[in-house]
Amino acid sequence: MIVVSVLLVIGIATRFIFIIDGQSVLPNFTAIGAIALFGANYLKGSLRFILPFAVLWLSDLVLNNVVYKSYYESIQFYGSPWVYLSFALAILIGIYLMRKPTWSRLIGAAILSGLAFYLVTNFAVWMNPSSPYAKNAGGLLLCYEAALPFFRNTLLGNLFYSFVLFGAYEYFAQHYVALRTSRQLSTV
Repeated sequence: MIVVSVLLVIGIATRFIFIIDGQSVLPNFTAIGAIALFGANYLKGSLRFILPFAVLWLSDLVLNNVVYKSYYESIQFYGSPWVYLSFALAILIGIYLMRKPTWSRLIGAAILSGLAFYLVTNFAVWMNPSSPYAKNAGGLLLCYEAALPFFRNTLLGNLFYSFVLFGAYEYFAQHYVALRTSRQLSTV
């Protein structure tokens, strides 16, 4: 349970660490994607899904009702369902790609889950009736183009936090037998 508690704190903290004067200076540079991959590799059963969604939901509650409250007319109890869907895909990507966990598969999973987040959430932005993008292929491409800086931050966040989380866990698993699993990362 200590690992889950630490991941919960890290995940929530990384959603707030780069917010200055109500604006994120590094939007999407969070640990949630890495936590989804970590959970897919090391956690069992429904906890694989519960942990990343708990991080997302708890941080959404604070972000939407405190930091970004001026954007909403009433209390927000959750964020975009498209964001939640994209993290469900990240978990599934992690489960599938990390069946034989290696560092190279982790890199692939971090990139692929970042790509899934980018494609799903920006498609949702484009589909939104109040979106400024034309409802045609050109509008969709403009929407994806405008989101490239966010995509870069998502990829960098996924890669950075994946290496930190997996690396720290692997280090501690070498020193504490209780943390060892059959899912340790290999270099092959």
